[in-house]
Amino acid sequence: PAAAPAAAPAAAPAASPAAPPPGDVVFPDDYPNSVKHMLLIGAIGMAIGAGVLMFLQMSLSVPTVAHSLCFLACAVSAMGYFAMWTGVGTLYKRDSTPRVIFLPRYLSWLLAQPLILAALSQMRQAEPTALVSLLGNDILMLLALMIGALCVAPFKYAWFFAAAVFLILLLVNLVQRLDGQNDIYKMCSYMLIGCNCVYALAWVVGSEGTASLGLTQEVALILLTDLVALLGFALYFLFNYEAAMPHEEGAEGELDGDDNQQSQQFV
Repeated sequence: PAAAPAAAPAAAPAASPAAPPPGDVVFPDDYPNSVKHMLLIGAIGMAIGAGVLMFLQMSLSVPTVAHSLCFLACAVSAMGYFAMWTGVGTLYKRDSTPRVIFLPRYLSWLLAQPLILAALSQMRQAEPTALVSLLGNDILMLLALMIGALCVAPFKYAWFFAAAVFLILLLVNLVQRLDGQNDIYKMCSYMLIGCNCVYALAWVVGSEGTASLGLTQEVALILLTDLVALLGFALYFLFNYEAAMPHEEGAEGELDGDDNQQSQQFV
């Protein structure tokens, strides 16, 4: 008799989606809950602050450059915190100690801090050369910190040394401009001076540097500093805008006086 045909092989099971190898760290799933909460608070806080600043700008009959700069700075920071909360651009490095690097933090700083410094310069009507020096030192400092965060020791400390040099130049520029300024300008300058020093300190003790500070404590420290340097600065400046920039009133008065004199000559 003819042999029975062989049974057809069973269909192979459908391939399941590739799971990450065991031990891999994936963000935001592997964030500690406290870090997730801090990043979400930062995103919501900055977004609310940006909304308040936009309302202040829209309520003006003539919008000012300072209002626009402060709004943009807080909006950029809100986007940066939301990106970190969703895990975009967050790197996990296994060097001598495990490190978590938030690239959106540095990108938001590179955009937001020059905007805030430009708003501060609006009070003093800084010369273009002084403004370029101020913004240039700030951008170079942040770039050095970002590159150092991506490097390993001892190279990362060389980048931190470069960042410290640009930080000193930035602080010197800010301090030199305090003479003869009003109290609001001085307070805003002191806020930026203190916050930039905290940023450098947080880099050293945080995961980018020695990792002697826990991730939760580092994120909380940076969050509080960002709220002061961006949102606190913007609200304090704009709620005291008329007192911070009295020269505009004087200039308008001089223009009105000149117009009156010219009109009297033609009467």
